[in-house]
Amino acid sequence: MFADVAKLTHAEYVDLPTGHWPLWSRPADLGAIILAASLAD
Repeated sequence: MFADVAKLTHAEYVDLPTGHWPLWSRPADLGAIILAASLAD
């Protein structure tokens, strides 16, 4: 399932201090992180 992760040449990890389901506990913060990642070069 994660075999392609080893092929990544650039990855950035963002810490969102929340539980296992940030889409329920911090949806606005998660959405902002996803939006920022989609707009990044």
